[in-house]
Amino acid sequence: MDVNAATFGKTLDDLTYKGSQTPNQARLDQDDFLMLMVAQLQNQNPMEPQDGTEFFTQMAQFDTLMTMREISTAIKSLASFSELANASSMIGRNVIAVIPAGTDLGFGPSLTAEHIEGTVDRITFEGGSPFVHIGDRMIRPAFIRQIA
Repeated sequence: MDVNAATFGKTLDDLTYKGSQTPNQARLDQDDFLMLMVAQLQNQNPMEPQDGTEFFTQMAQFDTLMTMREISTAIKSLASFSELANASSMIGRNVIAVIPAGTDLGFGPSLTAEHIEGTVDRITFEGGSPFVHIGDRMIRPAFIRQIA
C-alpha cells in the first residue's frame, strides 16, 4: 500500500463534521485511516514498538465515528421525509401563517410581522426544507399557526 502526500495534506478540519460541507470537500475515510496506520507502523522505532492494542482501539474509534455519521445521515433523511409528509398534508387546506418581523424573505428582512391567509396550492422541497405555497408566496411550514 502506497502512502501518498495527499493523505498527509488533510487537516483536522477535514475530520470535523460540518453540516454545510459539500461532497467534493476532502474527508478522511477508512482507506485513509488504514494508510495512516500502515505508515505509522512503518515509521515506528523498532527498539520501542507501539502496543498493538492502540491500533485496534483507534480502528474501533474510527468505526464508531463512521457508524455515528451514517446514523446522523439516516436521521436527517428521516426528518426531511417527515417534514415533507407533514407539509404535503396541508395541500388544499386553508392556513394562516405568521412570518415574524426580521425574517429575510429573499428580498431583505421584513420590518413587521406579516400575516398570510390562504389555501395551500403546492409544496416544494428546496435546500433540504419543504416550503408551502399560498398563491405566489413560499412559506416555511414552521410559520403556519392555524390549519382550517
